[in-house]
Amino acid sequence: MNKWARKFVAGILAAAMILSVYTPGYVKGAEEENLGTVTFDIERMTIGQGFYMEPVKVEIKAGDNVKTIFKRALKDMGGTYTATGVKTFYLKTINNADAGTVNIPKEISAMPDYSYTYVGSDGEEHSVSYKAPTSSVNIGNQLENNALGEYSYGEMAGWMFTINNEPASESVNYIPVKDGDVIRLQFSVYGYGADLGYDTESYTGIPKLQMANRDALLKEVAETNEKKDYWMAYPNVKSAYDKAFQVAKEYNPTQKNVDNALAALQGAKKKPTYPTVKTASIKTVKNVRKYKAKIYVNQASGATGYQYKYSVSKSFKKSVVKTTSKTYITTKKLKKKQVCYVKVRGYRVVNGVRIYGKWSKVKTVRIKK
Repeated sequence: MNKWARKFVAGILAAAMILSVYTPGYVKGAEEENLGTVTFDIERMTIGQGFYMEPVKVEIKAGDNVKTIFKRALKDMGGTYTATGVKTFYLKTINNADAGTVNIPKEISAMPDYSYTYVGSDGEEHSVSYKAPTSSVNIGNQLENNALGEYSYGEMAGWMFTINNEPASESVNYIPVKDGDVIRLQFSVYGYGADLGYDTESYTGIPKLQMANRDALLKEVAETNEKKDYWMAYPNVKSAYDKAFQVAKEYNPTQKNVDNALAALQGAKKKPTYPTVKTASIKTVKNVRKYKAKIYVNQASGATGYQYKYSVSKSFKKSVVKTTSKTYITTKKLKKKQVCYVKVRGYRVVNGVRIYGKWSKVKTVRIKK
């Protein structure tokens, strides 16, 4: 075998070895495994703007950390951000996250002043003092693109990550995630997070505010949001969800209110109740040509269709039943002088189940033509 032939064979063998190594990894790669989900949201409660991103479920991919979860979730909702850092990640702003109107809670405005001293380049000692912002007295937001981030409405403002009700202990690109985690990105307007319950007193002198743990509630809201159309079809679930969502977006609800809202939502989802369909009523029943009857109904509240039942027997033996979305039907051919007895009920379909209202009063018509 000459030199070129040996090189050709060696190349084929090398290619075969590469395929033997990488093909199994492709067929059953880590990215294809079900690694679970995390709950993620973006909150602006400290300035009275509620959620920027409501609680959602985010699928975990191989190698995910808090930073990648944030980036993917924000991208999915069409959001953009600015950040700094190469080995670390510092989130500066989120574009279009400022709704423009602030309503800073009184608990934050009542927090003590922050002051510190430093020696300037002139060799002199200087003092700086910041007051807690209020809805009417704050430094405003000078960022472009309706962005929200560092120095928005307060000199100590910025974004903070919380993982399972604990502040991020290091740069979030180093914090791995696991199934069931609750990741909250919260805007702090004062105290470098003291207004979120972070303990910054050792370097700010500002005692932290006591905050309720709402992770379980946020997780339940996110799970409900996953199938929101399905769950909102049940009146008791919708009522419990609306109340739970209001508690979830409050700045600082009590732990009792959080726990009660969670229990109510979970209880409603365990025993969902179907909506009621009001009793339908027959508008008219007329004898029409060819020995038939035409039945008209009044629209019933909550009904998306109607079930008609008619018979020549007062007890509705051998009755004919017709289900349709129309508010009128024509019967089959009957016999002259027969009396046609008619009743109707409305229905609506809830998640594949047809829910009926009560039968209407019976009306009759004599067949003459």
